[in-house]
Amino acid sequence: MSDPTDVGTGVTLFTAGEVRGTARWFHDTSDVLSVDDDDLEDTVAFVNKGGMTFLSPILPDLRAIVCTAGSRESHLAILSRESDVPCVLAAQLTGEIADGATVVLDLTDAETARIAVAAEVSA
Repeated sequence: MSDPTDVGTGVTLFTAGEVRGTARWFHDTSDVLSVDDDDLEDTVAFVNKGGMTFLSPILPDLRAIVCTAGSRESHLAILSRESDVPCVLAAQLTGEIADGATVVLDLTDAETARIAVAAEVSA
């Protein structure tokens, strides 16, 4: 696999090293309700401003969360810490992240998280 392409930065909630998973956007409650019995342990949930608390029912099952809003004192941050789910807050995305893409979160720095998309390997 070639080097991941950086597509954004954000605030690291807590250091967790490198976290790799499959991107999935959650826009509203119906997206969470549609999860059914899907396997979420490899899922990195992406949410936009103001839509973070609806993840509560599935939050402990996620690999990680990236939110375009929030702070270390926000509701999402508190829930993520309690569930020990790595989280990037106030994410500023400069590139496209599609559902199903392999994402790499660099959470080694206590302040700034780096968000990247892994390049697809042709067969």
